[in-house]
Amino acid sequence: MHDSQNVVVSNRYKVCCMKEGSWKSLAEPFRLGPIDQLIFPVIPMAVIFAYESPSEVTLAEFMDIERLKTAVSYLLDYYPHLTGRLQINAKDAGSPEIVRLGTGAEILEAQCPQRLDAFIPPGRRSLENLPMGGNALLAPFDTTLETVCNGPILTIQHTRFACGGVTLGVRLLHVVSDGAGVFQLVEDMAELYRGLASGTPALSHPPHIQPYMSNLMGGAANLRPEELQEVLDYQPAKFHLAPEVDAVTGDSSSAFRPPPHPVVGRFVHFSSRELQAIKAQATDPNAPPGSWVSTFDALVAHLYQYVYRARVRQRELDDSLDALSPPDILSPVDLRNRLGPDAMPKRYFGNAGSSTFTCVPPDVLATAPLWEVAKVVHDMTRTPETTAREEIDSTLRWLALQPDKRRIRSNFRYGSGSLMVSQWNKFDMYKSGTFDVKPVLVSTPFTTISLLDGLGYLLPAPEEEGDTGAIVLALALGAPLWDILDSDVGFRRYA
Repeated sequence: MHDSQNVVVSNRYKVCCMKEGSWKSLAEPFRLGPIDQLIFPVIPMAVIFAYESPSEVTLAEFMDIERLKTAVSYLLDYYPHLTGRLQINAKDAGSPEIVRLGTGAEILEAQCPQRLDAFIPPGRRSLENLPMGGNALLAPFDTTLETVCNGPILTIQHTRFACGGVTLGVRLLHVVSDGAGVFQLVEDMAELYRGLASGTPALSHPPHIQPYMSNLMGGAANLRPEELQEVLDYQPAKFHLAPEVDAVTGDSSSAFRPPPHPVVGRFVHFSSRELQAIKAQATDPNAPPGSWVSTFDALVAHLYQYVYRARVRQRELDDSLDALSPPDILSPVDLRNRLGPDAMPKRYFGNAGSSTFTCVPPDVLATAPLWEVAKVVHDMTRTPETTAREEIDSTLRWLALQPDKRRIRSNFRYGSGSLMVSQWNKFDMYKSGTFDVKPVLVSTPFTTISLLDGLGYLLPAPEEEGDTGAIVLALALGAPLWDILDSDVGFRRYA
């Protein structure tokens, strides 16, 4: 049994498809696509859903684990590839695929002897107050490649608290899907769970699980030599090929360097009023008619500028630190709508994120008015390589048909000056997680993998707060940077 801060895992269940034919209908290996191959295979996505038990429902009835197990079996009929195990194809020099179909997903049953509201009382609920910051509510995870490839692609931990409240800790390997896919998966699980109350459940809108351009993975032999060369001659704007020696040894000038101080994750609450004030500052006072910036543009620009200033200040206070790396800013965009339904049909499940990035010159970033930085952030997500179908497809074909995929490198320069922000507040996280009731809190926890200096997520604030449009920032930074931001009155001047 696994025990973490009084959370005890009492049972582990292997869960397979309700119908054996569901996974047997798939070709093995089940090939993933060119976007999937860009994800490090050991990176998972993790989300915690917390539910308070209604007073009129008995403990045994609320979020019943037997009913959940049955719902997941039905779910896997629609997502049968999630019953397999990840494998890295050596022949295709690094492309991921799924084998051992039918092995199963995993559900863990756990208990906590304390009340759920002892950790997240009504008012300002925050995941950081849950056991181990929410990590005790997830299945244990080993980040070694061998263990990941031998473990389940999907795990769900059902934790019952003394009050009858429940948390669901959902972990899915990122290599098979993105944030939109995770919440689609949970939404489908919840629909099937609710459907069990009235008979045999079925999804009203089944998913599309075949990854885009997966037919090209390992498919260079299907092209004539001149066709293949034409694909490989394309020069993508966001990628390059490392020298062959780098691909083999992993040696690279951009190799990861651990930060000099411990990385601390914090949840920072921005009210809708505060966001409106930041957006006003991020709007060009001389903008021509028809131009605009979004709340996302404004908040990311605000974070980008203040985090960079804090890093500069940190080096003024400690001259032993290395010089900052280029202040690159990155944010993924969803290609589902940009590619259209013929490429990614409605309810497309696989990875569809394209990382957009740019860099504001350091002197401009440190001193420019916020609207100048916001304009750069706004334009970053609207370049041809992320809006033009021809550009997107050319890049994906180039990725899919590389003879040695280990050589593929992003042009984004991660380092001590960079920032990465994902926009999860656009997902209807609370509606998607409605089983017996809506969750009172949905959040991603800070894990050993997501505690990466400069990595942040924008999350919707809990619905019960009643502040429509409020955002919770989950951001990981070196500990001294938080002290500097806390003392900078400008960072939260509108709070």
